[in-house]
Amino acid sequence: MKLSHFALTAAALALAACGQQTADTEAPAAPAAPQGLMEQVQAMAPENQLVFATTQLAAYQQAHPESQPPCQAVRGTESRGVIPPNIDPNSAYGPYVGSLVISVQCGELRTATRMDPNQQWLVVFAPGATEVQVANCGGEERSRCPRTLPLVEIGPTPTP
Repeated sequence: MKLSHFALTAAALALAACGQQTADTEAPAAPAAPQGLMEQVQAMAPENQLVFATTQLAAYQQAHPESQPPCQAVRGTESRGVIPPNIDPNSAYGPYVGSLVISVQCGELRTATRMDPNQQWLVVFAPGATEVQVANCGGEERSRCPRTLPLVEIGPTPTP
């Protein structure tokens, strides 16, 4: 009887050891494909997207001192979402079709102070890009980057 218990225990240990050997020799999983900034931002919570955009604007302005005026204080941030293909191509958003765009309004932190369009910035996260693009919304009297996206109707394609 003792011999059969010993044989069963040895067989169980041998089977367990076989399972461990195959687990150790399995090929490691392939690393995930690197993501662009847009994909990383889209994986964030909406409020974190806005914070990340402001930090990206600050880093951009530090690396590009010619981008004037510098953002001294953030008054507001707002996502414009992914720019659709039917955006007015002549608008400030036209070059960014398919990109995630976040507006950052800089300036004095007083409600009585009018917002300056020269201190409004678009932080653009293009698909697959590893760096942001930044555009100033400054205009003469008002911003070139309205809150409501300027969409155009896409007509039917002509048939020959």
